[in-house]
Amino acid sequence: MFLSAIEFLIPKPLPFLRVGLANIPLLLAIDVLNLPSFCVLVLLKILGQALVTGSLFSYVFLFSAAGSFASAGLMWLLKKSLHRWISCIGLSLAGAFASNAAQLILARYYIFGETAWYIAPPFFAAGTVTGFLLGMFANKFANESSWYAQMQDQRNLRQDASARESRTRESGSFRAGFAQPGIRRLGIGIPFFAILLFSSNLLLLAAVVLISIILVRLDKRKIHVVPAIITVLAIIAFNLAVPFGKVVWEGFGITITRGALEEGIKKALLMEGLLFVSRWILAYGLVLPGKFGLLVSDTLSLFTRFGQAAGGIDPRNIVKSIDAIMNELD
Repeated sequence: MFLSAIEFLIPKPLPFLRVGLANIPLLLAIDVLNLPSFCVLVLLKILGQALVTGSLFSYVFLFSAAGSFASAGLMWLLKKSLHRWISCIGLSLAGAFASNAAQLILARYYIFGETAWYIAPPFFAAGTVTGFLLGMFANKFANESSWYAQMQDQRNLRQDASARESRTRESGSFRAGFAQPGIRRLGIGIPFFAILLFSSNLLLLAAVVLISIILVRLDKRKIHVVPAIITVLAIIAFNLAVPFGKVVWEGFGITITRGALEEGIKKALLMEGLLFVSRWILAYGLVLPGKFGLLVSDTLSLFTRFGQAAGGIDPRNIVKSIDAIMNELD
């Protein structure tokens, strides 16, 4: 979640394109967690990213989930079948490829249509570079971290009962303070989702997007205008590449048709509307019921504590400083 928060600040041409910083814990977890625990970690990673970025009820969540499941599944299978014959770099590259492939397939059917394949080469090229760099860091951390060495020596960890009780009380206070506003906002946001998903009226869609932006700003939350504009223009441009309907403009080898333009605007409003409504709903958190909900609350509590201690990370000795924070949290 902390790495997701950092990545959220990195400019990107499209919201679902990620550097993949939050994959580093997955790379490291394969050697210290059994399969059920690893699957829970993947779920927490997906949900945590959505909570941090405010995209739980948006298309970004769908892309993130698809990429994470594909990436984590392939990395787990490769590690368990090849064991010491594959390093974190190889796992990271394979995971990046699987994640990119899953997201491109979704982009093909839900956003860009056939023109999605045009972004495949730079998409996979960027994934190769970031996958290699993240794998290098994971290798470095695995080789130098004393905290991680302890995790490997204690694969069947059992949490201390008193620590668990303390953290449960912490998450309980988090739940009491954040659950109700999130539930109320979810109830208000459901009609917005219905309009965005089922209406084809461009004015109505635009009104929902405008209202959601105003609501986010009333919460005094920053809106990254440039990435939003780039996303809208990219979606419209990709849809214009497959013309249909009445020709409204033609020149310089470019043909703009009414049908393609309206379809592009509709998809752009849908994507941005889902994202802004989701951010507004999640501004005060959203707690799930049951044991998994408690686990999510514990995770949020630890995330808060880690964020408060993160100022102690020294870029000159990043592994040692992270070790100190992790040992303190334990």
